[in-house]
Formats: sequence, C-alpha cells, structure tokens
Amino acid sequence: MNTRNTRPVVAVTGGDPAGVGPEIIEALFSEYRPTRSLAVVIGARTVFATFLRRLEVEIIERISDHSLPARGVVFLDTGCRERYRTGRDSRGGGEHAGRILEQTCRLARAGSIDGIVTSPISKNALNLAGRRFAGHTEMLARRLRAPDCQMMMVYRDFRVVPLTRHLPLRIVSKAVTRQRITTCVEVVTAALRTDFGIRKPHLAVAGLNPHAGEEGLFGSEEADTISPAVKQLRRRGFRIEGPVPADALFQKAQSGTFDAFIAMYHDQGLVPFKMLAKRRGVNVTVGLPVVRTSVDHGVAYDIAGTGRASSTSLRAAYQMAEKLVLVRGQAR
Repeated sequence: MNTRNTRPVVAVTGGDPAGVGPEIIEALFSEYRPTRSLAVVIGARTVFATFLRRLEVEIIERISDHSLPARGVVFLDTGCRERYRTGRDSRGGGEHAGRILEQTCRLARAGSIDGIVTSPISKNALNLAGRRFAGHTEMLARRLRAPDCQMMMVYRDFRVVPLTRHLPLRIVSKAVTRQRITTCVEVVTAALRTDFGIRKPHLAVAGLNPHAGEEGLFGSEEADTISPAVKQLRRRGFRIEGPVPADALFQKAQSGTFDAFIAMYHDQGLVPFKMLAKRRGVNVTVGLPVVRTSVDHGVAYDIAGTGRASSTSLRAAYQMAEKLVLVRGQAR
C-alpha cells in the first residue's frame, strides 16, 4: 500500500465518454464520498466539466503530490481533447478511453495507486483508436505484465470465472486447453485465499458441451481435455469438481457448495451471473499486481446522456476495490 496517505488511493477511470461512464461517476460521488480511501477520477477535464463544477472536485496534476487529501474525491486530467459523439463508437471516444487506461497503468506500475475501478469502454472504439485489445482485462494484463490474470464476476458469495472471454464461439473449443484450465484454477484459488480469506477454496468446473458431452455423444472436449486437467489438479491437492453439466452446475450457486465456478466461455457463465446479480455484480480481475474491479455492464449507448443510468454497480465496484485493497494492505 502507498505511503503517501494514511488511506489507500483508488483510481476510477472515466471509460468511453460516449457511454454512461461519466454520468455514473457523477451520480456515484454526488451521493457517496469514500471515508476509507481517496478516489482519483481519471479523465478529460472537458468531458467532466459539469462533474467538476457541480461537485467542486479538486483537480490535481499528479498523484505523488504530498498535499493530497487522505480521503474523498479528486480529479486527474488526461489532457485528451479528441472529439466524439455521445451514443456511438468513434476513434475519438476510443482515444479517450485508451489514454485513461494507459495513464492508470503507469500509475499502477509506479506504485502510486493501490486499486483501479474501471468504467465501461467500447472494445470496438478502443480498437478504432489503435489499441488492439479485446477489452479491459487483456489491456491491463499486457500493461501490468500479468498474462495469467483472470476475470472473476462477484456478487456476494457467488463468483464466476469465464475460462475464455471475448472469443467467437466457433474457436472456443480450441481455446479450452489443459494448460489454460490449470492456470485459471491456480490463479483463482490463490485469489480466493489472499483476497477473499477462504482458506480451502472449493471450485467447480463446467463442461463445454450439453450434458458435459454425454460420454462423448455430444463432444469429446470433456474426456480429452477438461476431465484430465481436473484430475491432475486434484492430485496436486486442489479442491475441484468437474466437468459438471452447465445447466446443472449453476443450480448450486446459492447453496454455498462452491466458492467459485469456472465456465468454459463468456455467456455460459455471465448469463446466469447477471440474472442473479441484477446489476449489482462486480467484475474483479484476479492475478494483477493491484486490485482491479469494474461495473458488470457496458457503455449503454442507448441511454447515454439521458441521466437514466444507474450507479449501483459502480458503487459496488468501488466498495469492493476499497475492501480488497485494505485486505491486501493488512496482509502486508
């Protein structure tokens, strides 16, 4: 944890300015001010002009300034002045989002921040601006040199980790490998112990095919890849079950049987998660050198600029980041 303040510093990224990021940040800090940490909102001053004026938020030039308050909210300007249109993808919107993330990663590498809370970005806009990443997790993994980090969706004690993330379904089967399963389970187990305080994590791994392949009738990935990986992990002492048919697996989500569920692909895990969490979930990237959380929704172009976007998930993400940062600080 940083030594500049008695309380941790959590960066809140502005996201794509064409989406709901700026307005949910303003909505959050209009009704909530951190008391256990300092929130540093990172974005362009022009995008957040109303936020800065209405809430009288202090603008800082750098985080290393020893005059930083111990808690509350301050703003760090990226200096980006690219144009964009609300409610649609653009190179300008992607440039704003890309610069925010790059500056945030520089601060993380320098040890200037303890946690990151990300507002939604458009992956297409990010790519239009020359950042060839499939999303936040992939960009953070590269910039923070953590190639094995995993995306964990958290709502209370329900945790879902998609083994593969933003991939077309036609290539998911080839991406499901023994090594990928092993790495995912190792990273998730370590995070459950260190960040969530679970001494002996119990994980469940979903099958890829209907009925987990039905003894090879509907596919061989379970017999050829998933089951051998699970057996090898068990021999190494991991508490893990699988492959379990996905339609049966998530019926146990509220029973407390498992501490985390490993889904084989994005929608297999996130559809049941979002149905249960109802916009109260948090995306936690485990395996990074700093805490990172995010909202569980996208840019919501259809309502951007209307004032209808809810800050519920952002608040949950911030409070989760604050909690995990404090846990890590106590561990050190």
